[in-house]
Amino acid sequence: MALISKLRKCLPEINKDLRLIRKRRSQALVFLTHIETERIYAHFLRLKNTTRGLLDVFLCVHEPTPHVDSAIRLRADFRISSRDEEQILPKRFAEKLERGGTITPGFPDLAYMPAIPSPRLSAYGHIWLMEYDVDYSGDWKDFFTPLVARQADLLATTILPRNLCPGWTHWRWVGVPIEVSPNHHICSFNPIVRFSRPMLNCYLESMQSGKWRGHTAALYATLASYNSLLIEDIGGLGPFTPPSMRALNYFNKVSANDIAMSPGTFVYAPVSHFDYFYEAPDHFSEHGYLHHPVKVAAKLSTVAVKGALVD
Repeated sequence: MALISKLRKCLPEINKDLRLIRKRRSQALVFLTHIETERIYAHFLRLKNTTRGLLDVFLCVHEPTPHVDSAIRLRADFRISSRDEEQILPKRFAEKLERGGTITPGFPDLAYMPAIPSPRLSAYGHIWLMEYDVDYSGDWKDFFTPLVARQADLLATTILPRNLCPGWTHWRWVGVPIEVSPNHHICSFNPIVRFSRPMLNCYLESMQSGKWRGHTAALYATLASYNSLLIEDIGGLGPFTPPSMRALNYFNKVSANDIAMSPGTFVYAPVSHFDYFYEAPDHFSEHGYLHHPVKVAAKLSTVAVKGALVD
């Protein structure tokens, strides 16, 4: 009886440990927006609902960049303020102020990295970040299912070593420690990106040092390469694309000096669509691909969104 009594007392701790283990094996996705509308919330809900059981999806609103189209206040899991940026990444925040004080170009990490230390995310072994203007012409679960099994520390798109894009304008303001050789200089396109816990810890520690500066598109993969972390492209035809992922998920065109990456489904510019896939699937001629940028206007969605507003 005494043994049974001891086991009963241990059960809460055992269950807590099991929950942590399960979370370590699962993955989270943080959906980032600075625009609060019903259309964007419905886009978020499609992602959340279709990946249930595969990903835990969280809504993050970046408040320092309010948008004229914002019409409602959403039920967000995280709200990131300028104070959060400065508190979590003070040297990175100071760099942003030196370059004009805006998130773009180059500082999207400040819009979502302050959420990473949250207890709500601390148990996840891998965390995806996705911007509101990314869409997928198909079932999100079809996209994520093969990718959650990948062991890469950094999953991103359009990953290229510097020698393949030497004229890219943002190389000019990259600052890295002197011991980081040019062989480690790698850029990536990150409207959707996944980090392992070691990659996240490495990034946050490096940014705290003040020795790493520049556009996140140049920092993520360079930092991963220098620290011998595994880098993989989620599709396309680039040098970091695994054989099993080649020609999947997106396509674009890159050159030594061109950052637009057009034509393609996943580009920097021009705008690819003005409606989300859930609203106008017939507008997406290429199915089973990521699309970016999708810039939706402020008109109300025809899809009913319950619970979007904060009471």
